[in-house]
Amino acid sequence: MLKWLLKSLIILVVFVPVATALPLAAMSLCRTPDGAMFLFWVGPWSCCFWVLLYSQLSASKFWLGAEHVREWREAHGGLLVTSMWATAWMFGALFFSYVAEFALLLAGGGAASDRALLPFATYSPLFFCWCWRRVHA
Repeated sequence: MLKWLLKSLIILVVFVPVATALPLAAMSLCRTPDGAMFLFWVGPWSCCFWVLLYSQLSASKFWLGAEHVREWREAHGGLLVTSMWATAWMFGALFFSYVAEFALLLAGGGAASDRALLPFATYSPLFFCWCWRRVHA
């Protein structure tokens, strides 16, 4: 069990900082072919991390306090149901981020100018989540 915990901790220590900082670095990464390739493969994981955070935090209105979050969770089916919805948002963002990137790749034919649009395609599910929360608030 200690080995599993250490492995999970290492993943957490490596993944969370990279996923957090990648949207800021995305514009400079897409200037080179190697940076664009890195963003292409790693960016959707960062996107699903941000969608997971935003979808749950914006829905529960955490800034109103812990009691409001508990009431929201109970009103929406409890911890298990809200966790399943969070997981669905996360994997949906991962899938559709890759779909948007492949669509950009296929539409542009791999031109160098398409690399500049790669961050927008990568993080498009986050924009969709933001729009969804604005409409269903």
